Amino acid sequence: MTHVPRPRVLAYLDRWSAAPGQRVSVHASGPAGAAQVEVVDLVSQTVLGQAMPVTVEPRRLLTGSHLEAAGVPAPARGSVALWLRPHGAGARQVVAELDTGDRRLLITLDETGRPETALETGSGVLRAGAGSVLPQGAWSLLVAAWTAEPRGTRLRLAIRGAVRDDASAHRADLPLPPATATLRFGAGSGHRDPYAGRLALPLLTGDALTPGDCDTLTGLTTGPALAGHLGTGLLALWDPAADPGGPVVADVSGNARHARAVNRPLAGLVGPGEDGSRTALQLSPEDLDDARWPRTCAVTVPADAGSTVLGVRVRAGGDCQGDSHGDSHVVPLVVAPTGPARPIAVVLPTFTYLAYANHRQSSEAEYFGDYSHVTDRRIELSGTDVYLNAHRDLGLSLYDQRREGGPVYHSCGRRPVLNHTPDYRWWMTGAPRHFAADLLLLRWLHAEGFAFDVLADEDVHTGGAALLARYRVVLTGSHPEYVSAPEREAVAAYVSGGGRLMYLGGNGFYWVTGVDPRHPNAIEVRRGHTGAWWDNEPGEDVLTSTGEPGGLWRERGLAPQGLLGVGFTAQGWGPAPGFTRLPDSYRAEAAWVFAGISDPVIGRHGLALGGAAGDEIDRADPDLGTPPGTLLLATSAGGHSGHYQNAPEEARLGADAVRADMTLRLTRAGGAVFATGSVNWVASLACCDGDVRRVTRNVLSRFLSPKPSKE
Repeated sequence: MTHVPRPRVLAYLDRWSAAPGQRVSVHASGPAGAAQVEVVDLVSQTVLGQAMPVTVEPRRLLTGSHLEAAGVPAPARGSVALWLRPHGAGARQVVAELDTGDRRLLITLDETGRPETALETGSGVLRAGAGSVLPQGAWSLLVAAWTAEPRGTRLRLAIRGAVRDDASAHRADLPLPPATATLRFGAGSGHRDPYAGRLALPLLTGDALTPGDCDTLTGLTTGPALAGHLGTGLLALWDPAADPGGPVVADVSGNARHARAVNRPLAGLVGPGEDGSRTALQLSPEDLDDARWPRTCAVTVPADAGSTVLGVRVRAGGDCQGDSHGDSHVVPLVVAPTGPARPIAVVLPTFTYLAYANHRQSSEAEYFGDYSHVTDRRIELSGTDVYLNAHRDLGLSLYDQRREGGPVYHSCGRRPVLNHTPDYRWWMTGAPRHFAADLLLLRWLHAEGFAFDVLADEDVHTGGAALLARYRVVLTGSHPEYVSAPEREAVAAYVSGGGRLMYLGGNGFYWVTGVDPRHPNAIEVRRGHTGAWWDNEPGEDVLTSTGEPGGLWRERGLAPQGLLGVGFTAQGWGPAPGFTRLPDSYRAEAAWVFAGISDPVIGRHGLALGGAAGDEIDRADPDLGTPPGTLLLATSAGGHSGHYQNAPEEARLGADAVRADMTLRLTRAGGAVFATGSVNWVASLACCDGDVRRVTRNVLSRFLSPKPSKE
């Protein structure tokens, strides 16, 4: 008897941040039948209101990016043409499908990469197959042309560019009356047989293009050139260069038959020809921009919730008693502040959460190879990790590679994310990381009696410096690696205006991150040329979200040191040491940081790797912008094993750069920046280690004082 596993409960919300009184849509999948939805304050750990009964059923995740244009003509004679650059073979792939319901025109690649076109009707099938395999990494023009005449129907396939090949077929009893169709590029109906690779400038004509026409088209590699040449015979021409990255690809023929860009194909890519035009899209069978599940229910953020983090828990079964693996899923929701601001704002690095959304151990293993050179821990996988490794249909993180090769540039929140729940523990450390770690920070603040608001990166990106100016102190989370230009500008303006910033993490303000209002709850990251795992092709590091260059903020002349005092220098997951105090920590303007602490080493213990200075760590460096007058309070220099390795951009510096530095900068405007320079600081804060708590409490209490920090 075959065992059918019980479907796992999966859920997501239509947003990451909401205001009190706002309704939020819940989208869930699970074992068919009754379920419960309840709202929990994850900070105070209290249930809010009564559980809501709902009905769920298993839902599919339809991955794969492609184009879809509805309501296009399917004439009795015509052509479908497009430029193609395949990335892989091994499975049948649908390049184009013109579907009227009664008949279909298909352009496909077989398992070897050989193109074929087929015309399917109720009367039969007409096929024309080329003899050549399309070369990977090179552009080829494919043209499928058909004619329906009294003496019969003719179908022709032409290939130009990298290879030159023609094939044709003829059949007498295959009628083709004019009709209206849906035209897809990159997949068949129902996301069937998706294509992996690039395409450029797909078009539809009302004439059957001849071999001579095909030869001419090979020299026309921009939308305007093609439109000018084809004239009135052009029914539609989709040009990705017209609005790169948009949710639709514009029809530039003048007929307004625009195509929906399903699952956000990668845009802004160089197409065929030698002019560098960004006419290409990259399609992947693994792209997922929005799960698009129907709404299961809606929850209302309680009007009196205050600014906090809620958890929307979906639980299978008709009651809320007990949990078993996979029978519930908690989705976090940041409750944005309304009304008077509290003194403290904690900015949760939700862009970083998105970058790591559904981060898979299998991908990390591929990247690191033998784990022994980065950790001495035994890697143990939770049930969630095993599930993520087996279910790539949940969508990829920015740390995964596509199966056909190449990095991932987009990540969205409108899909189930399994590694950002309160109880998730990262396989590399066996401890909380990202959201689970930052939740411990919020719970510590709550237990200590500090009054604080919670902001998401999206809130700061939108609200800017005016939002942060409401707060006496701003705290970061443990790993604010991904920040947008507006967010970085807001934090810089806050600090220069006298704000007090506590950077309680490591590897912060590192990658340029694009946010496109056309794609809610999503980010775009293009890393440029920083290593083989991430590299994009030359000239393709510009974000379609914003038009700015991607890559490291450091490469833009904005290294984290200039704002935070420290910046990313090394990573490793061997035993984590503490911070040894340095002479600056005993100066009058800084000694208060260590009030009540006699041990010269801070952070000897922690939930992650046993100490406060571990995981990804940052150092000060005046050459990279650490401001003059910044006090170097403590360092982990000399305390790290060989499992800690330089960041690629720091490789030339060797072991001297493998350290976490704790710094303090007091500004003339009465503000200050305190930096811990370690992802592990927050995990130690949540531990029994009193000195990390004491330092954090001392700094936060002093920063809350209305007097300038230096007094």
